Amino acid sequence: MDKRFATGAAVCLALAAGAAGADAVPPGLPDVDARELVKRVVKSQRRVEAAFAGSTFDQREVRITWGAGGRAKEVASRLFYVLSGDGDAEGSRELVELDGRSATEDEKRRAAEEDERGRKRRLVENAAGEARRADKVSGDEDDPLVGRRRLSELIGRFVIRVVGEETVEGRPAYVLDFSPDPGAAPAKSVGDRALNALAGRALIDAVDFQVRSVVAHLTKPVKVAGGIAVNVKEAEIVYTGQPLGGNLWFPCVVELRLTGKTALFFRLDTSFRFEFANLRRFRVDTESDVRPAGNQGSVQ
Repeated sequence: MDKRFATGAAVCLALAAGAAGADAVPPGLPDVDARELVKRVVKSQRRVEAAFAGSTFDQREVRITWGAGGRAKEVASRLFYVLSGDGDAEGSRELVELDGRSATEDEKRRAAEEDERGRKRRLVENAAGEARRADKVSGDEDDPLVGRRRLSELIGRFVIRVVGEETVEGRPAYVLDFSPDPGAAPAKSVGDRALNALAGRALIDAVDFQVRSVVAHLTKPVKVAGGIAVNVKEAEIVYTGQPLGGNLWFPCVVELRLTGKTALFFRLDTSFRFEFANLRRFRVDTESDVRPAGNQGSVQ
C-alpha cells in the first residue's frame, strides 16, 4: 500500500507493539502471549500490504479549521485516485476533485508538485536507506522494521494491559489499553516525542490479527519545530479498519484533531479526516494464514 497513507497503520502497529511490554496476565483476562500477538500483527500487516501492491483506491481528505465557538470556520475537501506502490516503492495519486467539483489541470499540477516535495522530503529523512536494507537481511523475523523503527525499539515505549475480549460484527477481538512507559528511551525526533506521549485503546482482530480500531490521545503537549513552530496541546487519533474477506483488511477512516498554539500565538484547532473507498485489486495471490496451527481465535 502507498507509504504516504500508512500513517494510521504505522501508529496502530506501534501501539500494538507496546503489547510486548505486558508481562503477566491478570486473572480473568485472555491468556494471550503479548509478544506472539505483536509478531502476528506485524506479519499480518505486511501480508496485507503485499497483497494490495498495484491496486487502486479512492482517498478523500477533509481538513476542517474550527472557530472559537466550536463551529467549522473553513472546510477543504480533496479526492484523489491512488495507485499503491509495490514493495518499498511509493505509489502515486492524482487529484480529481476539489471541494466537490472537478479539479482543474493547474490544481492537479500543484497537487502533484506538493506530493513530489513530500516524496523528496521522505527520501532525505530515509537517507540511511542502504543501512536499512542491510538491517532487513539480519534478524528480520525476530525484530522486524515497523516504519523506520525496529519493533524492539517500539516495544519499550508503551505499557500495555490486555483488558478483555469483545465481539465486533460477529468477530472476536482483543482489547488493549496502552500508556507511555516512564522508562522509555529519550525521544530523538518529533515522532518519538509523539509516541512517548500517546495513550488509549486498541482492538486487535483475534482471527486475522489486524488492527480493527485505535483511539489514542496525547497525555502531554508536544512541541514541533521547523517551518512554523507549533505547540500541540491536545491531539486525538482515530483509526478504523475493515475486513474484506480472505484475511484481507483495508483502512476505512483515519481521523486526527490538533489543538494548541503556533509560534506566533495564533490559535490552532484543526481536524483531518482521511476516507478510503473503492478498492480495486488487479493481482490475486495465494493468501497465507497467520493464525497459529490448530487455534483459530487466540494466541498461544
